[in-house]
Amino acid sequence: MKRIVNSVISFISIMLCFIILGCGNQQKDEISNDINMNKEIRLGIVPLPHYADIWIAYKKGFLEEELQKRGYELKWKTIPLGPIVSEAFAANEIDLGVMGDFPAFIGRGNGIDYKIIGIASTAPKALALVVKKESDINNISDLKGKKIATTKAAYGQKLLTLLINNAGMQMDDIDFISMSMEDLSPALLNGDIDAGVIWDPLLTKLYTAGDIKIIADGTDVYDAYSVLISKNNIIDDDFEAVQALIEAKRRGIEYMKTHPDESESLLLDEFKLPKNELDIMLKKFNYTPDITEKFIQDMKETEKFMNENKLLRNRVDINEFIVKD
Repeated sequence: MKRIVNSVISFISIMLCFIILGCGNQQKDEISNDINMNKEIRLGIVPLPHYADIWIAYKKGFLEEELQKRGYELKWKTIPLGPIVSEAFAANEIDLGVMGDFPAFIGRGNGIDYKIIGIASTAPKALALVVKKESDINNISDLKGKKIATTKAAYGQKLLTLLINNAGMQMDDIDFISMSMEDLSPALLNGDIDAGVIWDPLLTKLYTAGDIKIIADGTDVYDAYSVLISKNNIIDDDFEAVQALIEAKRRGIEYMKTHPDESESLLLDEFKLPKNELDIMLKKFNYTPDITEKFIQDMKETEKFMNENKLLRNRVDINEFIVKD
């Protein structure tokens, strides 16, 4: 009898173990399924000071935290240039991204399905009209009849036009040449052109080297916007992912203020810039993401400028292009 009782107890113990193990495995499966249910959000970003706060949010884990608590997983994608971010959207390789306002408009005019969800940064002092250090050009009026270069269909073209017009001149009064930043630098220093509109990091690099003097920057003329972009389906179906990006960006801004030395060290690792140059550049940027009435008006003026200069394939409706809430 005792042997039978012991056998029954052993059987019951074995069954309880299976039940417990089964429940444990079920719980693990449920946890695993919960993790796997998190939707992937792909963010494309350029390694430039224009987006320093978002880089800090990524390096410190703020971006992943904000996404994960809303049910998303981050896929981070480093992209070398703003126009390539637009191409990545077109190829459905990313869901969120950053770029200058001009490439954003060009992509939208080409039919890419995305919208502006916030301001990435403004930096009127990070964009400037410059000449060689020893040039006898000292003001805008001295540019009449001179060879002036910048990149066509980039925001340097708008600043140049505004500076020329504000001085009572027309673009026909100068010899305008379109050049990439890579080509413009040697052309200016070699004397092949008389002046150029350049932007950071090149602007600070040439200025700290003592190679150029600044005739005028964007102060009180043009804010030199970079913008946050989202695919339309993310805005429609996963707006919490957009909110996560904005909140992580705010945390990045605050961290840069309270931990400037650590932040700079983290950025130096990513941007591969000399410390003295990065010091100067970071002071130029405002990273507040909020869309303002001034921003909306400035975007209307940029769209008009680009359309008048035949830089857009199609007109862009600002009311449809910018998410205001």
